[in-house]
Amino acid sequence: MNGDFVSDLNKEQREAVLATEGPLLILAGAGSGKTRVLTCRIAQLLKNGVRPENILAVTFTNKAAEEMRSRVAALVGNDAKKLWVSTFHSSCARILRMEAKHLGYQSNYVIYDDDDQIRLLKTILADFRIDKKMHPPKKFRGQIDRAKNKLRGPESLKDEHPSGANILRVYQEYEDRMKAANAMDFNDLVNNVVKLFQTCPEVLERWQSRFHYILVDEYQDTNKAQFELIRALARARENIAVVGDDDQSIYSFRGADISNILSFEKHYPKAKVVLLEQNYRSTSRILKAAMAVVKNNNDRKEKELWTQADEGEFVRLIVGADEDHESQQIIEEVQRLMASGVKAGEIAMIYRTNSHSRPLEQALGRRRIPYVLVGARRFYERREVKDILAYLKLVVNPVDNMSLLRVINVPRRGVGPKAVENLRARGAEIGESLLVALKSLQSDRTKLGRSYRDFSQLVERWQEAALQVSPGELVSMIAEESGYAAALRAEESDEAKGRLQNIEELSRDVADVEHSDLKGLERLQAYLDRVSLSAQSDDLPAEGGRITLMTTHLAKGLEYKVVFVVGMVEGVFPHSRSATLERELEEERRLAYVAFTRAMERLYLTRPRRRRSYSGAYEPTVISRFLNEIPSELFHGSTGPRRRSTAPIPERFNDRMANFLAKQQQVQGSKPSTFNGTVLEPESPSDFKTGTRVLHPVFGQGQIQQVSGSPNNPRLVVHFQQAGRKSLLARYAKLEILL
Repeated sequence: MNGDFVSDLNKEQREAVLATEGPLLILAGAGSGKTRVLTCRIAQLLKNGVRPENILAVTFTNKAAEEMRSRVAALVGNDAKKLWVSTFHSSCARILRMEAKHLGYQSNYVIYDDDDQIRLLKTILADFRIDKKMHPPKKFRGQIDRAKNKLRGPESLKDEHPSGANILRVYQEYEDRMKAANAMDFNDLVNNVVKLFQTCPEVLERWQSRFHYILVDEYQDTNKAQFELIRALARARENIAVVGDDDQSIYSFRGADISNILSFEKHYPKAKVVLLEQNYRSTSRILKAAMAVVKNNNDRKEKELWTQADEGEFVRLIVGADEDHESQQIIEEVQRLMASGVKAGEIAMIYRTNSHSRPLEQALGRRRIPYVLVGARRFYERREVKDILAYLKLVVNPVDNMSLLRVINVPRRGVGPKAVENLRARGAEIGESLLVALKSLQSDRTKLGRSYRDFSQLVERWQEAALQVSPGELVSMIAEESGYAAALRAEESDEAKGRLQNIEELSRDVADVEHSDLKGLERLQAYLDRVSLSAQSDDLPAEGGRITLMTTHLAKGLEYKVVFVVGMVEGVFPHSRSATLERELEEERRLAYVAFTRAMERLYLTRPRRRRSYSGAYEPTVISRFLNEIPSELFHGSTGPRRRSTAPIPERFNDRMANFLAKQQQVQGSKPSTFNGTVLEPESPSDFKTGTRVLHPVFGQGQIQQVSGSPNNPRLVVHFQQAGRKSLLARYAKLEILL
């Protein structure tokens, strides 16, 4: 292989690609070309004579893995097919298919998703007579997931939950039933490989001999289990290269541990560190705004993003009277952008939490602007799809009790809750799976006995068929022979038609499964693995005809020409949970950094001046501290380096002023008007001068006509465009200066 893989790279990128031996930390800022560096590094290893099967590259999403794989293939051709490029979970699932027997599992284990976990926990809580209203299954799942992220089993929680005996019992029972069902959840995939490597040295040695070079993408997102997995595999040769950006560590709620990347040099004292600071995505002003925020964090590696691109457009600030008005102005700006030639697919609206999509969705709907809401219910999570998938799981793994319980009465077969309870009791009595228990009861000549016999015969028929027909044909066979499709057709509703179409789409999807060289149950198992391991971010639309709405967490790794970051007020962005803990505030800053750096050409930051509280009343907002951290000269309409005031805005009006404003709100036509430009918080009452344009939360835009009285609290006579002439005291009027 004689290709030149470094000539088009910058100095730091070349350094990262050519440093093939020993531990390497690549600190890659947003938009600095990390994927290109990773793929070129793999190509360089192959050029140096490394066998492709001796290279392991892991990342976090199927989309990222596929992009890496296709880019390497473009560089090296067929050798890419032998590479092991996949997600952490897919890699571990693949290892366990070959090694699970060492842990007491069969190789045809199934993978439980979130819904499967919840259903199992509901069953356990019912058996233990634990009130699920007081102790929701999701709470237990969260506690179990957090423990597993830290490689902690049930026994380890005794000290952490001395008074919470329930979690210990439930966690242990959960583990026991998962093992009995030959099932693993997502965390188990990584944890069980770590356990395998810790308890079976010969297995670890076998995989260390397989993987001579290890590359890890998005290293800042690794948790303890993933850290231990990579550390174990790399221990023999320490040819490990990790790529990441501590400034983009935003997944602590999933167990991600930023210390993994910050302490890399401690764990690998001989490590080489390369900084990728040249950004190829965003304009200079956008980068300066993002860096101005994240630089305020203490727990970070020092780096400074820069670009050879032009300064670009100023950052624009949009301020609405409330969240609906904020959204209205965003949509008006979107329409102007689209009229100027910007495509809908080049625009993204990013918010801190899902709840903030509502006013945006309504505003887009009113203007009939097409959009896609990332994070909405995915294809594989739809009820009918999950039902058919449960049938398929049962075909592959007959001891999967949760899949059986999901479909035993879908469509209805007369197997009600009492029958299910008796079936589970029978399984416990004979110490077998529910399918075996069902077969032991099928000789009963009652209607229920016939239902059991028919069901078991169907499963056996489908198991035989899976060896002979394609996976797509098997899906159609299950839908028809189970009566599922007939039940939907009998509904004669648009919803039922849509669900039938989803089943048809599933049959096409399973027919298109990778590993076409596999046959029968192995091919079906490969498909079920792919479905179980699919990530939400993989479901982003490929076509570009719609505006994208999503949370900051889902935006990571994406880029758009135009980005609106919505809701920049205290308690929203940064989130209220970060008010007391510095580490959480630092993660909020990293979220802002991620959101800002999604923008390539234009960045809009928006905020409402007031928000509706849970009681239904409006309350004034406080400008996000992140806006105050951005130099004012980066904003459109700035008069110079003047900073916004960092003094907190008064939380509430005094009673007399509140009553006054309440009366004024009744004035006909006093709705807030739209405006363009930058809004600044006044630093002192002396900033209000005759002729100054101002914005009021109720009366909208106006201009000061007269200033009189005390300099510390002058009386202002303001003419508002819609509400007319008003006399207000500066300290209580909640006015902002409109540039």
